[in-house]
Amino acid sequence: MKKFIEIIKKKWLRDTTKTILLVAILFAAFIGINILVQNVEIKDIDVTQDQLFTLSEQSKNQAKNVTEGIKIYLIGIEENTSIVDLIKQYTNENEKITYEVIPDVQDRADLKSKYNITDETQLIVLETATKNKIITTDELYTYDYTTYQQIDISEEKITNAITDLTIAEKPKIYFLTGHNEYAINADMTILKAYLENEVNTIETLDLLVKDAVPEDASLLVISSPQKDFLDREVELITNYINKGGKILWMNDPSFLGETYPNMQKILDLFGAKFDEGIILEQDADKMALQSPNYIIPNIESTQATKDIVTDGGILLINACKITLAEDTKLEELNVASQVILSTGETALFRKDVSNTSTNKIDSDEEGSFVLGAKLTKTVEENKEAVMYVLANNFFVVDYPITMGSSQVYPIQFYNNKDYILNTIAELTDRGDTISIRKDTGVVTYTATEAQDRNIKIIISIIPAFIILIGIAVWIRRRIKK
Repeated sequence: MKKFIEIIKKKWLRDTTKTILLVAILFAAFIGINILVQNVEIKDIDVTQDQLFTLSEQSKNQAKNVTEGIKIYLIGIEENTSIVDLIKQYTNENEKITYEVIPDVQDRADLKSKYNITDETQLIVLETATKNKIITTDELYTYDYTTYQQIDISEEKITNAITDLTIAEKPKIYFLTGHNEYAINADMTILKAYLENEVNTIETLDLLVKDAVPEDASLLVISSPQKDFLDREVELITNYINKGGKILWMNDPSFLGETYPNMQKILDLFGAKFDEGIILEQDADKMALQSPNYIIPNIESTQATKDIVTDGGILLINACKITLAEDTKLEELNVASQVILSTGETALFRKDVSNTSTNKIDSDEEGSFVLGAKLTKTVEENKEAVMYVLANNFFVVDYPITMGSSQVYPIQFYNNKDYILNTIAELTDRGDTISIRKDTGVVTYTATEAQDRNIKIIISIIPAFIILIGIAVWIRRRIKK
């Protein structure tokens, strides 16, 4: 190597013509290597801690599961962009997924006519033989008003579009109304958006209007009702259970001191009860923000929680307590129980919520309490109904919590989003969507055409100009000598 450098110094750099030729060769080599790298399409190396620029396992699995051809058209988009790099990763997972970059839609009159595309439109079109899905480039980003950041959700949009095109039937999830519940269209809009992104159909259900739980219901969600069910509603929900229906029941403590006997009739079918009161943790390792009512529960490893158990857990806020019937009673009811969430061994259950002390008072019950359980009821020889009871609802609502100078939605704490989505995926037989979902949390920036041109000038022409100045200065000094 030293010998090579000496040759360069003695035989090339001392001769002006050869020096210029050497610079030209190096410059040409630089350009040639860049062109080669672009044509060879060397796989990018993602060095970010959370693999922000690499497909998540969920997306890879969805791509691998594609059995019919999907063609992806990137219309009005240039080749060397991040979205094209992302699409290439899907095609690498499955040869049935192909793509075509179309910077100028005038080159594809057929697509322009089919999708009514204007010359300025930037679209991503995904097609199968029978269906299509269109995504505008604006949909690839969202805005977090709590952090004032633009967030890239390109992977989420593309994966969900692929799932939407290939899934045989979307699960239909009904949220019960008519009892002052948390409303999916007002109090849980973030959860609704997440569920729709996972290719679910979301509807509300007033039993007095429908007079039945619809036959197409994949899941009935009951979210902290504050009024008792009517006799007819109990009958309709019982009919749904006897047909093998599935229910997710989330309940916050009401502190109103009212009883709901008809509501309890439904819970009694599964041997469960929500006790009115609040859980307070005493173990510092089981609470967040040094607040005893911010509970980090123990989590049993299941299909839906296996990744969450090892990835920071979840956070419940102002939880009540679930009491399950004795084993003999559950056996009589043909119910098998599985405790999923529980408190630490020294937690407190307080019925006297007027007392705000964080220390144990005489009326407190101390011990380990059930916060979440899956109850499976055999209703016929080969038919089972399932009720998943959760002693908290606030952890998925839209009411932000102030933390310092910022506000955070409960569903964004820890793995709350993944826990609720995975639980619903398990209840609706959507094992393909159970995962830890990647959250970029990254501010994204898209350059305009003018900005892109300026950037290219900075990284190519200016260095070349500096090199030429250096050569000129060197030649001038040589002449002076």
